Amino acid sequence: MRNLLHCTKKSHMIYTVITLVSISLLSTASVFAQPKDTKGPPKPQELMLTAQGGWPIAITYFESSNAADSPVVVLLHGKGGSKRVWDQNFAPILQQNGYAVVSVDFRKHGKSQLTAADAGGNQNQKGNSRDKLSALDYRAMVALDLEAVWKFLYEEHQKKHLNMQKTAIIAADMSVPIALNYALYDWSKVPYDDAPVLAAKTPKGQSVRALVLISPDASVPGVSASRAAVRIKEPLFGIGFFVCTGAGDSLDRGSANKLYTQLTSAQGSEERMYFKEYQGKLRGTDMLGKRLGLELDILKFLDKHLKKLPGDWSDRRPRYDRDE
Repeated sequence: MRNLLHCTKKSHMIYTVITLVSISLLSTASVFAQPKDTKGPPKPQELMLTAQGGWPIAITYFESSNAADSPVVVLLHGKGGSKRVWDQNFAPILQQNGYAVVSVDFRKHGKSQLTAADAGGNQNQKGNSRDKLSALDYRAMVALDLEAVWKFLYEEHQKKHLNMQKTAIIAADMSVPIALNYALYDWSKVPYDDAPVLAAKTPKGQSVRALVLISPDASVPGVSASRAAVRIKEPLFGIGFFVCTGAGDSLDRGSANKLYTQLTSAQGSEERMYFKEYQGKLRGTDMLGKRLGLELDILKFLDKHLKKLPGDWSDRRPRYDRDE
């Protein structure tokens, strides 16, 4: 009888343990068996913005499924290029990794062209051919073209489609000086006077947090990379930099290394600045899609110096314009 009771109790204990394990396994299975999002990320949209002065600026917008949690990556083409080089390769990869992405055609590139009617209304624009770029054009890319893009990002930010407070720019060759100067311009914007202390004021800029500079040109007419780098490298801004180039690039002539050396003269630079040479003679966006490892290195850099940065979505309107 005692043996029977002992066996019964033992059997009951075994049954209880098996039941608990089964429940645990079923619970675990239910987590992994949750329905997957089969829709995928939103389809890219080709849009036309208008820069101050009337110039059309074509962009492709890869909206993220993560809405207000989405960091932003702005993609700038190289000399004689267009946003297509990004749209066909790296932009969809960034989108799939949780970023909201905007690729840009600068004025007189790609689809950012004036019609004959548009050019006729402005004598300064009428005199410039599609292929001829002046110092005025390059300066306008900084102050007007990219500012039109930032206005678009602001509107999407306010709709909670992205978080522009964590924005990166990826630039290639001729667009590197433009990116550096725009980053400086962004950080130079004076915050709204809507709080008693500076730290509490709503920023107008201060959104560029990381820069990827591929095969950088030292300058373009009217725009210097080094002059902006001297100021934007400071720890106060806390911007991450990734400078890279092809080891056999005959047009580089040490420009990438010189820019990196200049950037790393800032205090604490080893924690947020990187340099890498890739095999071969390719330059700028020609390095994409060639299995060099560039795309993977960019994703790792952006994950650390953009995606993982503190800074949840917050209203970018001045407090006196909010309905609170």
